[in-house]
Amino acid sequence: MDRSSRDDGATLFVVIKDEKKDLVTIAIRPEIRFSDRVRGMQESPTLAVLNRATALVAQGVDVVDFGPGEPDFRTPANVCEAGKRAIDEGITRYTNASGTKALRDAIAGRYNKRYGTKLRTENVIAGSGGKQELFNLMLALVDERDEVIIPTPYWVSFPDQVSFAGGTPIFTAVDAKNRFRPTFAAIEAAVSSRTRGVIVNSPCNPTGAVIEESELAKIADFCIARDLFLVFDETYELFVYDGSVHASAIRWFEKHPENIVIVNSMSKTFAMTGWRLGYAIAHPDIIAALGKIQSHSTSNPSSIAQVASIEALSGDDADVKKMYAAYCERRAWLVPALNRIPGITCANPDGAFYVFPDVSSFFGKGSIRDSGSFASFLLDEARVAVVPGAAFGADEYIRISYATSMERIKEGVARIEKALKNIV
Repeated sequence: MDRSSRDDGATLFVVIKDEKKDLVTIAIRPEIRFSDRVRGMQESPTLAVLNRATALVAQGVDVVDFGPGEPDFRTPANVCEAGKRAIDEGITRYTNASGTKALRDAIAGRYNKRYGTKLRTENVIAGSGGKQELFNLMLALVDERDEVIIPTPYWVSFPDQVSFAGGTPIFTAVDAKNRFRPTFAAIEAAVSSRTRGVIVNSPCNPTGAVIEESELAKIADFCIARDLFLVFDETYELFVYDGSVHASAIRWFEKHPENIVIVNSMSKTFAMTGWRLGYAIAHPDIIAALGKIQSHSTSNPSSIAQVASIEALSGDDADVKKMYAAYCERRAWLVPALNRIPGITCANPDGAFYVFPDVSSFFGKGSIRDSGSFASFLLDEARVAVVPGAAFGADEYIRISYATSMERIKEGVARIEKALKNIV
């Protein structure tokens, strides 16, 4: 049997002659070669859960979705009206890549009022979500072989953002008995000659942990003394409970703007996830670097979302307070309810709108081997969607979002309890 081939640049054609001299041509498409950056990147596990749950719902399946980190409330009416006015008034064109001056001033003004800072326009950049600014920061500040310290459990995108920039994420464990709060001792122990910076998320996604001000002070002072960056993600800053106090790294910003960077978002506070508007506060040179990256990637955030965000930032937070009251009620019911299920242990979170229960006692039972198979079991058997803790670097746990109605929370917990009884 003879064989020959030709390549037209897009498709490889293989021609085979059999013993009867008949020609059989088989077209084989070459494998697409992806960059190392993309091959090393994982799909967002939270979006993967959302996608699978959405697919089931599209088939008519009733799924209690505890997966998305997204408020179940509508965007405040005045914010929506501002967005509509922007469209009616033709504010639909490009803006400065870093956001309009009016929006950046509104962000600076909100921080100045809340924290007594003296931020100016050049200290602020607005982008298509806080996630974009975190991504841009890693691209701007991290070089090949740089190490960035991240307390575990961590938000799913932190490690991939560091790795994509060429850096190495270094994980430090936190104590579940201390409600997963990050400590200076753990971060200090992870520092090496290659450490470039630290990322702290408080209140934390996925655990709800709120860092204590005394620990944040030690971390900030250490980063400043070692000329490291401290990226402080405070997306859930207004959602803290039971007397916990949100400590912001903005306290150290004005004296040390070269080291301290704040990231925040409109998404959680104002139920504006789909509007895609987040921001960073940093030294003007860092802001300029982020703007340069942004100018070549997405350019400016949506002009309509910017107008709506100005309205949200200038409001009285009445809708935010309603959300907060609902989260308090849901959290107060959910944590004891989960702890009543044999085999589940759930700490009371300090903030955000997640609980992070330990489900490791079920590993090795039935088809359950880890948090991923536990999550699959709940989706298959209980029609409840949760996010496996492995996505956050903590395989013994799952993340449950209580950003859904009390009715659905109660229904979901009942389904979980019923399903788990069958394997205990």
